[in-house]
Amino acid sequence: MICPQFRPLIGGYERAAERLCAALAAAGSRVVVITERRDRRWPALESIEGYQIWRLACWYRRHVHLATSLSSLALHLVRHGRGFDAWHVHQHGHHAALAVALGKLLHRPVVLKLTSAGAMGIDEAFRYRFTRPMVSFLHRRVNACIAVSAETRAEAISFGIPEERVYDVPNGVDGRQFRPASTQERDAARRALGLNCSRLVLYVGRLAPEKNPLGLLDAWSAVDPEIRAGTLLGVVGDGPESDRVAIRAREPRLAKSVHVAGKQTDVTTWYRAADLFVIPSHREGLSNAMIEALAIGLPVISTRVSGSSILLEDPVAGLVVETGDVDALAHAIARLLQDAPLRARLGASARLKFEARFSLDSIAKRMLVLYQSLHEQNHERRSA
Repeated sequence: MICPQFRPLIGGYERAAERLCAALAAAGSRVVVITERRDRRWPALESIEGYQIWRLACWYRRHVHLATSLSSLALHLVRHGRGFDAWHVHQHGHHAALAVALGKLLHRPVVLKLTSAGAMGIDEAFRYRFTRPMVSFLHRRVNACIAVSAETRAEAISFGIPEERVYDVPNGVDGRQFRPASTQERDAARRALGLNCSRLVLYVGRLAPEKNPLGLLDAWSAVDPEIRAGTLLGVVGDGPESDRVAIRAREPRLAKSVHVAGKQTDVTTWYRAADLFVIPSHREGLSNAMIEALAIGLPVISTRVSGSSILLEDPVAGLVVETGDVDALAHAIARLLQDAPLRARLGASARLKFEARFSLDSIAKRMLVLYQSLHEQNHERRSA
């Protein structure tokens, strides 16, 4: 696994990679994560949940970071890369291009996972870079491309990756950890979190402009106070917008109905305490938080970002509104708060959708089949 950012750095793609690594290790595979050692205090070698992390030296300074990181990765792959049956890169970029180039040289199949679409997608990433021709050329020659959503699949094919090499494999979540809560368990979770409310609307994610947490607060403020009486909006996460979110949440119209929890190590309890989940983002790849909410059996309200179309596929598991439409988001929240039977139907569909598409065990099995197929194809080519 080649992940320039990895533990202790935790974001969407890092969390998805962690879960896949643990599931593959549990299935009997040897899994090694190659990542950057941006801080000397981080251990160079570490074992977690059955897999290993190898952190390579880099100088995390402007203008030299990329060059030093790529140099370390190149040296490591040349020295140790033949010891692995497949190389799996968890984001497009220069590290992926380097892996493809060395994979061809060392006869190792390379899998590229695309985690983002739109403004953060593969085509936009290289649009204005002088390295675009060579980097794009190498990306189109991956042995397999993992698309986490219909949007990322379409972008991969449009970019020039052959359709037969693009595989639809979403992120996975452990359905035993994230499972529906009974009414009693929901009440117990609220007590454990110190929440005094009759209903909880939940947001979990990074507090960053692309996630639009301030837009969520605007929408919450626009919901009729009588409709949200006794209801809390829980905001879990941190990021560059944390201070602005905290200040906004203290405004008179919001002060008693918003709970800004900050970063939490145990988000499962928050999901189990919630009645519905909201994704107000401007941009997403495939939201891990959405998958976690589906696993818990929560109805989801999302803006129309990559991956949101999943909610509308049969069985319908949520509501989708246009990106940036505060009034539509407020209306969707109000609708679900007022309609408990609809929440229950969408929540039941959410769990069914999770079990059919996002079970971590099934995702790991699919990836093992792909790795094995690529390994066999590679062996056949070299024998020929």
